[in-house]
Order: sequence, then structure tokens, then C-alpha cells
Amino acid sequence: MRDMVMVLNFDDAASRAVTRKLRSERIFCKIVPGATPYQEIQEMEPAGLLLSGGVTGDAPQGLDEAILQAGIPVLAMGDTAALLLRALGGTVGEKALQGAVMPLQYQPCALTADIENGERLLQCVREITLPEHVMPICRADEVVVGFAHETLPLYGIQFQAEQNDMESSMLLRNFALNLCHCTTWWDEDAFAARAVEEIGRVVGDGRAVCAMTGGIDSGVSALLAFKALGQNLKCIFVDTGLLRDNEGDDFLSFYRDKIGMDITRVPAEEKFLQALRGIAAPEEKRRVISDLMHQILQETVSGMGRFDAVIRGTSCTDLMFGRGAARLMLDESVPEIRPVQELFKDEIRRVGDYLGVPPEIISRQPFPGSGLALRIVGEVTPKRLQTLRAADAVFRAEVQRSGASKRLWQYFAVLTPMPGNEEQAVICLRAVHASERSKAYAARLPYDAMENVVDRLLRERPEVCRVVYDLTPSSNYAGIEWQ
Repeated sequence: MRDMVMVLNFDDAASRAVTRKLRSERIFCKIVPGATPYQEIQEMEPAGLLLSGGVTGDAPQGLDEAILQAGIPVLAMGDTAALLLRALGGTVGEKALQGAVMPLQYQPCALTADIENGERLLQCVREITLPEHVMPICRADEVVVGFAHETLPLYGIQFQAEQNDMESSMLLRNFALNLCHCTTWWDEDAFAARAVEEIGRVVGDGRAVCAMTGGIDSGVSALLAFKALGQNLKCIFVDTGLLRDNEGDDFLSFYRDKIGMDITRVPAEEKFLQALRGIAAPEEKRRVISDLMHQILQETVSGMGRFDAVIRGTSCTDLMFGRGAARLMLDESVPEIRPVQELFKDEIRRVGDYLGVPPEIISRQPFPGSGLALRIVGEVTPKRLQTLRAADAVFRAEVQRSGASKRLWQYFAVLTPMPGNEEQAVICLRAVHASERSKAYAARLPYDAMENVVDRLLRERPEVCRVVYDLTPSSNYAGIEWQ
């Protein structure tokens, strides 16, 4: 058995929440798709399985029920509790509680140890009938909220782990420590040591290549590989001209000049601007930028000799949402190594901080893979890029000066041409808080800071004729961006 809890993902937001809570307790966990076959799970040898579902009231599909007979501890949370119950022969009825604050009574067992009775908001709880050998372990009045098998290590709870939720944190900790017998070994030091060892094991005395985007994901991945391989790691940085103010120079100043990594900088701003000429649709921009990036990377790597591995800066969020780092593909026999694929952005930042990456690089906000092109409404031109880059720098500087930056998930500027006069620009400012549920809310920035931004933009950029602030909430992280 490996010292980890495997999270079967039946709901993205819930899976992120439980993973973060477990890792904050220094318990390692790994997210996999909910429909992962038992044979694949068995090969990864988890100490326990956590089925992570939403709270819609509808049981998800796709669970390989063979896992329930394997003797591995299983905790089903949210809608997956109904999935588990049906697999055990129970029945699930109509919604009994929805959006109700109710007192909970816990029955003593290994999962509920040391959890006191108290009130809780229950988003969606269904009436359930327990089959033989299954007993209630949590009730809200007469409604069964949680259950456990009498002889098998199988547990179901009809609520999720919420933000600032002490009860759920204790349930997760009890599951991992009392039932799965995990240890609290997970931290940045342990992760980095394991990642460096794994890279060294795969590549050996060979050479590896990494496409660095200027972002924190590929930067930390490359730094871990550099610690394992030294000068046998070769990196490529394609300068698209679509990054924020001084971003490429700051990036190279640290990784190449200070750390000593071997990075080939490919100046390609003219190529990208030419390729984007006349294109206004966001999806077409993404396609053009992705295709050209792939072409330049392949042309560059073809003249660098043989490589034995490709290092990719793919994060856990990338895997969950089907995104990926810059595409660099070699022969099918050459393995891909994804050092940070188990980490979320905040965890990658902490690893970067542990490795000595400076705050100005660590604290950079999430950025579209297509760069500033996706923050320009309409065609991307050199003049609009220059205007947006300057506006974004002014906004970021004033937010940081106000002291509000540490409370924000993202803050940036968007440019749209002025209707009727495309030589003039409207700058839209966007600043949001984000929650564990993936929702984003417009931030209430200090009014003095906003006045300073407007004053500076109108004085320093004569082409800017309007400055507006976007108050629109977003139901998911992707909706934070305009395009």
C-alpha cells in the first residue's frame, strides 16, 4: 500500500476542496477520474478511496463497484453517498432536506471519533433506506445523513467538505489516519525530494527538454528537473510578445542568469503578430497561437540533438479541465515527465517558494495560455498590445500599493476598442476574490486606488478614453476572463 488517499473525482470543486484539506493536514492524496477502473486503482495501491461528489441530489454514474469488495477503506461524500448505498443494496428516495440548517447527532465510530454534535447547513439530503449490515452514524432528526457498513470499511456522508468546515476536516482526518493508516509526511520538502528523485530515475544520465512559458507551473517543473539533471536539462522559451510588462526579462533574469539554467530564448513577437492579423474571434486566436507555438517549439528542438525525456508544466487543474502546457512532442518512445501534475496553483507556489523562486515571480497571477491576445477584444495590433500592457502594469502597481493585492485571486486589465473610433481604447479593470467552490466575486477595491488608476491612465495613455470596472460575478474560474 502507498501512503496516500486517492480521490475519485465526481465533482471538480468538491474534489479540489477535499484534496486541499487533506494536504493541509500533511496527508498526501491524488485525484483521478471517478470512473477509473478498479484494476488501475489497484496498480496505484492507495491506502483508501474518497468518492467526492456534489450536492445536487443526483447520484453520479461510472463507479467501478469492484472497489467495494477489495477491502480498501472507502468514504463517499455528497451525492456519491447515494451511489455507495445503492451498490450495497439500499434505496434512495426523495429529497428530505435542502438548504436547511439542522442539528446533527453522530454515532461513535472510527470515522466520527471526537466530532461533537452541532448544527450544519445541509445542501441536499435524500431519504435513504439502509440495507442489512449497514448502520446509521449521523442523523438530522430522523433523517439518516451518514452510514457505515458493519464489517467492511465503507462509509457514506450526504454532505461535502466546505470552506472553514471543522467537522468535515475532522472526518477527513479520521478517515485518512484512523481507517487508512496514512501518515502526515506530505509537505513541500517531501514533494520536491520525491520529484527530483523520480526525474533522475527516469532520465538517468540522459538529456531532457522543457518548454518554459514564463509562468510558475513550467518554471517550478523546470527547476525541479534542473536539480535532478543539471546542464543535461535544456529549456526553450518562446517570446511571443504577448506577456505582461517586463515578464519575459524578469523570468530569464532569475532562471537563466541567477540559477544558471540552459534556456534558449526564441524571439517570435513578429511571427505571432503576423499570424494574428485580422483575427478577432477568441477561439481562432487560441488556435492560431497554439499552432504557431507548437511549430516554433518543434523547429527549435529539432536542432538541439537527441533527448530522453520531455518535462511538462502540467498542473492538477490542467488535468481536471483538459488543459496543458506548451506542446512539445518528441518520438512516442520518449517519456513525458509532469513534476507538478498533482499540485494546484497555490501548492505550486509554495513549492516554488521552498525552492527559492523570488516573490515577484511566485506571486504572479494566473494568465491565459494565449497571453494578452485574449484580453484584447477584437484584432491584436502592436499599438493595442502596448496600450494594454501599460494599462495592466498601472493597475497592478496601484492595487499592490493599496495593500489589497494579497486578498485577490486575480486582477488585470482588458482592452476593447471604442465603438465608432477604433484608434481609441476603453480599459476595463477586473479584480476578483475566488472561493473553494470555484466561484469568483468582484472585489471592493479602495476608491483612492481606483481614482489613481484612472488618473494615471488618462494622463499617461492619450489613446485611453474610458476606464470602467467589471462587477460581474463568475460561476467558475474560466468565467473570470472576458474571452
